Amino acid sequence: MTQIPAGWYPDPDPEAPEPKGQRYWDGQQWTEHLQPAPGSYPQPTPGGATVPSGAPAGYASYPAAGGYGTQVAVATTPDGQPLSGWWRRAVAYVIDVVIINVLSWIIAFPAARDYIDAVNRMTDDILSGNPDGSGVMVVTEDMAGPLMTIGLVALVVSLVYTVVFLRWKAATPGKLALGLRVRLRETPGQLAYGTILARWAVESVNRVAGFLPLIGFLGSLFWLLDHLWPLWDAKKQAIHDKVAKTNVIRVR
Repeated sequence: MTQIPAGWYPDPDPEAPEPKGQRYWDGQQWTEHLQPAPGSYPQPTPGGATVPSGAPAGYASYPAAGGYGTQVAVATTPDGQPLSGWWRRAVAYVIDVVIINVLSWIIAFPAARDYIDAVNRMTDDILSGNPDGSGVMVVTEDMAGPLMTIGLVALVVSLVYTVVFLRWKAATPGKLALGLRVRLRETPGQLAYGTILARWAVESVNRVAGFLPLIGFLGSLFWLLDHLWPLWDAKKQAIHDKVAKTNVIRVR
């Protein structure tokens, strides 16, 4: 005997207003995710499926309903997996950036130490009124070298971090903490290296542009547009998702 597979089924909530839509069954219990009903409902589950006890009358072929209040429809992948909202993605991104930056500064500690020393020297010159100082904070040659080293290390750390975790867990630590996963929009399964690299390359445009004079500002604008794109995109994709044909989904 097999359990009813995950998927969209007619909403068994007896209090749902007509016309009833569909509710997502995750394979074990009803979720809070709803969508409008298509032209026809799914056919009854294959023979041998076990219907959970307590299925309401009129829905013998579908999983039993649990308690829930009024819900709203959510965007999903074509096969019904709910997509992440923007705020979850944003928090996950911040977590990943913090981890990557901490790792980068640890690995590039000699350069980080030189940069901090250069900043301290400039600060002392400004506060002491040293005539050799300009009186303002500027990036000097002894700061630029360490900053370049730290930036290159961060780029490599970001690449390794992203490739390893997306290939292994389909999510970076930040996304794992928020219950998110990355998958191809059209088909689930392990992400190919080409997909992961395409996604990372577009998302890292600002890191690369930061090394190029006069282009860093444009890179920052692209980074902002890329990460805000899911706010108005019907498929909840950032630009790097569209290039790689991926979606960020919720698993809890």
